[in-house]
Amino acid sequence: MTKPPSMHRSRSQLATAYAPHSLFTFEGGSGACMALPMNGNPTAELRPITQRLIGEQIQEYFEAWATRAMRGQNLRHPTPAALAVDGRVLSEDAVRVRIGELAFQIPDRVGYVPFPLAFVCTRCDLHRECRRLSRLAEDAERFPQACPTGQAGCANDWEQIDVVLAHWSGEVEALTPNYRHWASNRGEVQEISRCSSCDQERFFLRRPPGPLAGWHFECANCRTVRPILQRDRRTLELLGPLLDQNLAIVAEMNMEPVSYRASAAYYPHGDRLLVFDQDQYVSLLASSQINQLEGFISTKYGYPPTQLSDAEKARLLEAAGRRADWQNYTAMRDLLQNLIDGGVTPAAHLDASRAVLTRWEEDWNSTVFAGHQSATQGIATACRERQTYVRRFDPLRMSVDHETLVQEKLHGGQMHDGKDVSVDVTILDSFLEPDGLSESQLVQLRRESRRRLDLLGVAEMRLIRDVKVCEYSFGYTRTSSSPTVTREKAGDADLPVRLRLFDRVQVGDDARHPVLCLLQSNEGFYLRLNEDTVLEWLTANGVQPAPAPAGVRLGGRLIEEFAALEHDPASRFSRFLDEYRRERAVPRQAYPFVYTLLHSIAHHLIGVSASMSGLDLGSFGEHIFAPDLALLVYRRGMTMDLGNLSSMWRDRGDPQFGNEVLDQMVNPVSLRCGSESVCSHRGGACPDCVLIPENACITRNELLSRSVLVGRGSPRWDDQGVPLTGYYEIAARRLAGGAT
Repeated sequence: MTKPPSMHRSRSQLATAYAPHSLFTFEGGSGACMALPMNGNPTAELRPITQRLIGEQIQEYFEAWATRAMRGQNLRHPTPAALAVDGRVLSEDAVRVRIGELAFQIPDRVGYVPFPLAFVCTRCDLHRECRRLSRLAEDAERFPQACPTGQAGCANDWEQIDVVLAHWSGEVEALTPNYRHWASNRGEVQEISRCSSCDQERFFLRRPPGPLAGWHFECANCRTVRPILQRDRRTLELLGPLLDQNLAIVAEMNMEPVSYRASAAYYPHGDRLLVFDQDQYVSLLASSQINQLEGFISTKYGYPPTQLSDAEKARLLEAAGRRADWQNYTAMRDLLQNLIDGGVTPAAHLDASRAVLTRWEEDWNSTVFAGHQSATQGIATACRERQTYVRRFDPLRMSVDHETLVQEKLHGGQMHDGKDVSVDVTILDSFLEPDGLSESQLVQLRRESRRRLDLLGVAEMRLIRDVKVCEYSFGYTRTSSSPTVTREKAGDADLPVRLRLFDRVQVGDDARHPVLCLLQSNEGFYLRLNEDTVLEWLTANGVQPAPAPAGVRLGGRLIEEFAALEHDPASRFSRFLDEYRRERAVPRQAYPFVYTLLHSIAHHLIGVSASMSGLDLGSFGEHIFAPDLALLVYRRGMTMDLGNLSSMWRDRGDPQFGNEVLDQMVNPVSLRCGSESVCSHRGGACPDCVLIPENACITRNELLSRSVLVGRGSPRWDDQGVPLTGYYEIAARRLAGGAT
């Protein structure tokens, strides 16, 4: 086969709108083509651990897709795995994505061929088609021979048809009067190409104004009308035998006419992940590191150590060069016991002494005794069962990623141009300070910024100048971006949408499936909420986190609760969050509430930043770190980062209100909604307020609600349906009361 021509577009376009198997037209709207995978795209420079993480994400994506697509709800037969996912990832009906069969590439070029190869005469509507691209020129020369007026009178002016036949199996074909059917007597697929009345094979394509449903073919000889009807060959082969047993319906096989300009003709699929330079903590997620992961999580969230004897504590402290600390501790502990036995010391004095001892113990637990913890049952369960968790909702992965982010970015030193990798927005540096302010004005600016962060319940906010992200695409679907579709003629049955890999390209001596990677380094904002404020907010809304020993941070309790949630089909976190799409179906529990809180704040920040930075909503990305009550909002894009976020922060600074971004977030008007009553009825999340484009949102706009921030309703999945007390309300109340 002749090598197809190639074209250049922006990398982000080549990974999405022009990704392999997409349909497009060139500028001007003429000349429809199908994109093809292209040999020779450069290899993406990814560390082995990043490649492994991408491979694991793709494996999980296919597994989750297959599980949901194969549910076969209201179908008369089980759904074959081959109709749910690409057969090239199936091994005995089990999903197996092999990383060695993937090629991680930078999208630099894409091939293309004309498609569809179906044409209509602009004068008489005669339909002609070509079955093979290699014969297009030869066949086109013969088109006039079929003209009803004769070759001599043919206008010979042919228009490429801008409609294709698509099926949820991922197949797409040119519009044709031919149609396939299942021949029961032969047990095979047969195709009918001639008119059933006169046995001729020339047809007009009639395209009356209005919807595509009005289009039809008409025999050029006897004028018999033939509807646009085609059946997907692969689906017909698999389900045809079931038609004879009345276990399948024809609607499952019918292709449907779709404009090749419509999004339904092609949906690219991919994901994203943060890219780090170190894998010290990420390596803890390996199945062989479960004990080390338990120790890390237990230490990080303040779980008490194993009951160490005094002799063991003394030995560990002495080895750490802190022998004097132990001597002071034991002396104070003995004195406290004597005071208690004496019975005359005021209780306040006793409590103060106990507090000093507790601070010593907490310090030792997080430092000297770290690694000697024995994980509670909840943490141990979470660590051992996490292989079944959806990666983007796995709190243990979030915790590990957050720790890596802290070490590399929050404490990451300086960049090559001398700027700090991250800056606290209440401190600023010379690059973030507004011009022309005196020292007293800068002090006031910092004070007002801190005050507004307190009103938002934010303990820490930093600008990060080097957020590294890898976005990638690996496959596609047609007619739907979700694992199932419904069609009127199929009743209420869930029809499986097949997720397909990009076709292979040649890489050296091997043929591999391309994974198109977009490596980005842009600015972002990091926010961490005040833990005491979150706890008070949960209590105010009747949400009780999982019980834990005294001194354990909320993050540990959330991890334990998540492990329990995963055993409950009604409230588990599946990849597509079907459980949280239902109205009034999920009881109030801490993990879903905290996740929704963080996610809603992220969207609130994105909305305000978009209005002030010149970036659109789709130019942002987000990551959630639920156990650490933290989130990351960043600019996403492959064009040069011109410092949109840092420039916005500098330009919006003012001593009167600190920073306009924070001032706008504090302003209740920023969370008013143009569809107020309708939005509140649906759970407080709509395009008029906190929704952003689905390709930018980490959950496709699930687990969102204004109500968690400002009250006036509750999330749609909340089974109580009682209006919430908003998080911002609690933060303002605490600030007014002097809480820190």
